[in-house]
Amino acid sequence: MMMMNLISMMFMFMILMMLIMMMILINMKMKFNYNKSAPFECGFDPFNKSRIPFSLNFYLIAIIFLIFDIEISIILPMILNFKISNMLYFNMMFLVFFMFMISTIFYEWKFGSLNWKI
Repeated sequence: MMMMNLISMMFMFMILMMLIMMMILINMKMKFNYNKSAPFECGFDPFNKSRIPFSLNFYLIAIIFLIFDIEISIILPMILNFKISNMLYFNMMFLVFFMFMISTIFYEWKFGSLNWKI
């Protein structure tokens, strides 16, 4: 049984190495071409830079969204395990989790991550 697992792991490792080598070879053939990477505006030269930097607030909102999205994905299995768990432990865990969420939102509010300064 252990020999079979070792053989299957070696097989997967060989496949992984072959894929990595193929990616390296494909990447070596690609060369940078300025004309292909330039923005195309109906045959005209570009009027301004296409790489305008975004405001930092967009990144902050995206990170806040990811944090709370992950927290929601943690809540869903907790709800599904509601019937099979002990009520005392379930309530304590839920309380700690929601206190963490509320403290996180107050922390972001206090330090101005939710304010849009124009």
